[in-house]
Amino acid sequence: MISLLECDNGDLEKSLTGLAPYLRGLLDNGVRRALWMHAEQVHLEHVLGATVGDEDSAAGQVIEHAFADPETIDMELLALSPGLMVVGAKAVLPFSLGALAALREARTRALGEAQEQLGCADLARACARTLPAQAREALSEPKWSRGASDEEVSASSRLNAEGHLFQGFSDAAKRSLVRACRSAHGNGDRCITPLGLLLAALEEDAPLRSACGWSPGQVRSALGGQTPPEPPPPDRALPPSPALAALLTRLPAGADSLDFLAACLVDAEQELAVCFERHRITTELVERARSAFQDPPGPAPESVC
Repeated sequence: MISLLECDNGDLEKSLTGLAPYLRGLLDNGVRRALWMHAEQVHLEHVLGATVGDEDSAAGQVIEHAFADPETIDMELLALSPGLMVVGAKAVLPFSLGALAALREARTRALGEAQEQLGCADLARACARTLPAQAREALSEPKWSRGASDEEVSASSRLNAEGHLFQGFSDAAKRSLVRACRSAHGNGDRCITPLGLLLAALEEDAPLRSACGWSPGQVRSALGGQTPPEPPPPDRALPPSPALAALLTRLPAGADSLDFLAACLVDAEQELAVCFERHRITTELVERARSAFQDPPGPAPESVC
């Protein structure tokens, strides 16, 4: 039985029980992917990402057979998946648990101080608190004054207690999120860390660097080349989205990753359909591949994303 996908529907439970073991494991990995992206539900795109990104699955082998680029497909599926992340032109990444906590702390502090906007200094201040004690001791005591780039706030962009997590960010703070995403992607990281946000804020805001006395190079030197570890989110059950639950109940008994991929192709919404079309992944391709590719026996191994 699926261990991570919540199930309070008899028809869905029956369908899940009848799936092939490898696909059941891929569903669990889809839940882990949703958790990694801080989503509240498991959506079709989360499971698709876990499925086609598994090079041992039949669906993953079809992707390679079609000469599609798995990394590009992964990025496009990330961009289409619900969650908390930065979507840039060349990189899409979610935040680590530590980075998400720092963002929430920065927003809470900015609201508590009745600030008009959340700027780079607010981001840097919250992220600096996550540095190891030894690194903080090696750095000078910072002064987190807000830079000139955070001035002239329009009424529509003022920080609002009822707004979403990124509402009220200054333009410089938004650019620092994109910079942190691009840097993490370039380093091969699978999430944006508090350290990455701190370095990006310092790189983006020259007045902040001058005021606090920290530079990105000084921070890296204080860490001695070590990067604070960022563990993946702990496993917990999540409910499926209505669309995912409906698709799963339509799968035949014994369905494997190819059945799941084929069902996704048939029911794909416009943006997802365009993604598949761009990479020449079609239902006809999947049907032709059935005799050539099979899922391994047993459940899929655990994977975070």
